[in-house]
Amino acid sequence: MKYSAGIMSHSFWYLETKNTAEYLAEDISKKELMELSLTENIYQVDSERRARELTNVCYRRLNGFSNDLLIYLSTCDQNSGKLLVLISILRNDKLFFEFMHEVFREHIILGNYTIKDSDLDIFFMNKSNQSEVIENWKDTTLRKVKTNYKNFLIEADLLEKEEGNYKIILPFVDFKLKELLTQNNLTPFLNAISGGI
Repeated sequence: MKYSAGIMSHSFWYLETKNTAEYLAEDISKKELMELSLTENIYQVDSERRARELTNVCYRRLNGFSNDLLIYLSTCDQNSGKLLVLISILRNDKLFFEFMHEVFREHIILGNYTIKDSDLDIFFMNKSNQSEVIENWKDTTLRKVKTNYKNFLIEADLLEKEEGNYKIILPFVDFKLKELLTQNNLTPFLNAISGGI
């Protein structure tokens, strides 16, 4: 998987991803999902372009999820649902996963529950030294990507704004979710959000 800044134009879309899981659990194809989106406006958006974008993003996030995971996401409580939506995003964004694994997880392991903007700056500086793709990103792109990382973690209830910094909130991971993630070889993503090893 290549590095991408695509995340800067997306939102967390918790409800939309959860609703998509419900359709996919019924074995609906991407083509059928797109048709529903365009004809029945299942995402309640105001343009065809937005409907297509949401369908594509939500489908991509959940593509490859087992039926058990899809059913779980469509029926679980909000806390577990948000964690699973975050994991679906991490599965599709190599750089965001690396941030979670190398910075967020490390902070939890070290007992440092504060994320600063400088932590993101250092992470992206290191990555730009390792990747020509990131090195060529404009400052506006970097700013948007960093902002979305923080926003996604706030929406997943894993970060809370506190005096100019961000406080890490340790997630409560339901036993059933943990079991499903283990069965589906998604433990590295669980570790990235929970500080597991």
